[in-house]
Amino acid sequence: MKKRNLTVSLPYVLVCKAKEMAVREDRSLNDYVRKAIEEKIDRSSGYARARERQLACLKKGLALGTKGRSPLARDDLHERK
Repeated sequence: MKKRNLTVSLPYVLVCKAKEMAVREDRSLNDYVRKAIEEKIDRSSGYARARERQLACLKKGLALGTKGRSPLARDDLHERK
């Protein structure tokens, strides 16, 4: 990935807090800020919405035609000898 330098002017307190967070996560400040920007973009993009839709489908589950009931007993499914 091609990189480009960027000069940003931020309030002193914000920079200090960002440095503290980066240290806690064992990351550089540069990496911490880059990741924060990426996460913000992902949240506002279609990727985030699609991910949420798919997670909701997983939680809901699929209709398998059993209406929540198992046609066989557990012992019938797992034959023990």
